[in-house]
This record gives sequence, C-alpha cells and structure tokens, in this order.
Amino acid sequence: MPLPSLSPATGGRSIGQAALAPADIIVSTTNAGISRAIRSVSGSVVSHAMIYAGNDQVIEAVGDGVRKRPLSAALTGASLAVAFRHIRMTPSAANAVISFADSQVRRGYDFLGIVGQAGYQLDRWFLCRVQHVRDCEQAAQRANLWMSRDGRFFCSELVAESYRRAGTPLVAARSDSVSPQTIVEVSISGLLSYVGHIIG
Repeated sequence: MPLPSLSPATGGRSIGQAALAPADIIVSTTNAGISRAIRSVSGSVVSHAMIYAGNDQVIEAVGDGVRKRPLSAALTGASLAVAFRHIRMTPSAANAVISFADSQVRRGYDFLGIVGQAGYQLDRWFLCRVQHVRDCEQAAQRANLWMSRDGRFFCSELVAESYRRAGTPLVAARSDSVSPQTIVEVSISGLLSYVGHIIG
C-alpha cells in the first residue's frame, strides 16, 4: 500500500521536527540490504518503526536492543521517513506510551520474534489470500508467533506494545504480529492520521 507522496496534488507534505508531537509514530526505510529484505518479506514500503519521545529523541528497537537517541541519528541513512499520530491521542496517553517505551530501554532485541513475525506475515498472506483458510490469521499466529520472547522487542512490536499498554491499541492482534507495514495499514484505516514526510 502506498504512502502519501510529497506532491501537493496528493496531499503529501514535508515537515520538520517542530511538527512532531510526543508519541508520534515514525516509519522509515533505508537502501541497506537488511531494509530491502524486510520490505521484501513483509510486502511493505517501510522497514522500521519508532516512537517520537519529544525533545528530538526517539525510542526504537534495533539490533543491539531498545534505545533512546536523537531523531537525526535514528534517521541516518533513511531514504524515507513518515510520521503518523493516533487520532485519539491525549497528553496523558502520550505520556503513557513514552513511559512504557522508555522503561524498555536497554532491553534486548527480539531476534526470534522478528523471524516469527516474518513467518506470520508470509503464512497470513498464503493462508488468507491464496488458500482462503477460515481463521487464517489465528492459524498463522499459532504457526509462527510462539518464537517471540517476553521482555524483548523488535521495532514495530515495541511501538504496538507501548500503545497497547497506554490503552490506545493500534490493532486487536498481538503486538508481535505487527510489522511496519501494519502501521501503514492502520494509517490507511483512519486510526492514525498522517502528519507528514520527514524524509521523502
């Protein structure tokens, strides 16, 4: 599913850091091989997701674990970065999102979970769209998401779980089933509003 472009004709807009609000979700991608592999497996236009924590800081789960760092550092090498905002976000909910994500800083990365999540996305596509299996999403979850490790997160899992803990879930499914592409799909459904392109 395409993201809004920067063309005024399609409603896209370029924004700076000043347009961001705490708990905004930023999805991004780079031209690196791992990014291309993630996009290929998930059928996504993006490969990473992070939470804007305010004051030029983001919280994200990357290969060396959950960390908090400047937005500019998190977007180094990005070829695309787009911000979204929950339509029912309040200051107290934003604080809760950031508080949970911040409490996970220095936790490990969920390497097994990302493998299971990739398997889930492939199985979900095959079972739902090709074989038209009844309860295909649950079958795909049972087959793959058992690999997720408690207390560890991959990028979009951290975003989804932070929102869930704040009482503003992005999806009904488990947090470890959420990919960066899922966040794009949630934005298209209307639960997340498009803030703008930081890079793109």
